[in-house]
Amino acid sequence: MIQVAVGCLLQDNKVLIGQRLARQSFAGQWEFPGGKLEAGESPEQALIREFSEETGLQTADWQPLISYPWVHRSQAIHRGQRDVEVQLHVFVTTSAQGELQALEGHAFEWCPLNALDQRQMLVANKGIVRALQLPDRYLITGEFHDQQDALSRLKAALAEGIKLVQLRAKGLDKAAFIELAQAALPLCHGHGAKLMLNAKVEWLDALPQADGLQLASTEIMGLVQRPIANDKWLAVSCHNELELAKALELQADFVLLSPVKPTRSHPGVAGIGWQAFSTMTQAMPIPVYALGGLNDTDRAEAKQQGAQGIAAISGYWPQPI
Repeated sequence: MIQVAVGCLLQDNKVLIGQRLARQSFAGQWEFPGGKLEAGESPEQALIREFSEETGLQTADWQPLISYPWVHRSQAIHRGQRDVEVQLHVFVTTSAQGELQALEGHAFEWCPLNALDQRQMLVANKGIVRALQLPDRYLITGEFHDQQDALSRLKAALAEGIKLVQLRAKGLDKAAFIELAQAALPLCHGHGAKLMLNAKVEWLDALPQADGLQLASTEIMGLVQRPIANDKWLAVSCHNELELAKALELQADFVLLSPVKPTRSHPGVAGIGWQAFSTMTQAMPIPVYALGGLNDTDRAEAKQQGAQGIAAISGYWPQPI
């Protein structure tokens, strides 16, 4: 398997992307700069070299973002070309000096993170795009007494910097859930946060401003295709490799993998542990949130194990104010 380093250079909420040359496969598509690791190189060393050679920029302080395997399907099998298996080691930095140059002929552009979906990005880069757009904290709403109480707690969480919220309210019927979501949406968007609905697929039709749908593992096995449009995010809750594979089949944008540790909500159920979590996550070409028995103190460990970050209820859902 070919080891490839990919670099995401960020400035002012924009990322540097380059356009593939006419002589390359997937010509004209956009990608993040990088290249193959040379003998004895670490991914960070490869990125320093590649950025210098391609862009003229001197970079430093590369930090891991996501790593996953990918198979580049040949566009010309009849010409004898073969599929190429690569392992993408993706890093991010904001540290760069020098003047941007097209030293190898590529066109470069600073693209806003929220505009990456409008670019014809190399398909292998989908997981990178989502990892750049997603925060490392994912709030799942917990218990509340009434709508006013729920919104009060949500406001407190947003004030603490939460940027991704899953509205989960299993005790509400459709009308009450939609009413709550309609009140929560402007709060989230006003704080620059996105709101995912833990609801039935058809409920999304009544909430066109919602940012996406969170599906439970029990709801995915009967589906044969992605159930929502590509302009909404699809997230799936998973507990094993079979469910993770199904999430990829449905073209999920990201997944939650749980339980990492035992939880109070499921007494007697053992957590999968960090080793199993890491093993399963390393095979996923999309971001994975760690969930189950975790709080914000586990966020650094989760990221070391390959997670996008932490998803939590009690860890992020404020107590009554």
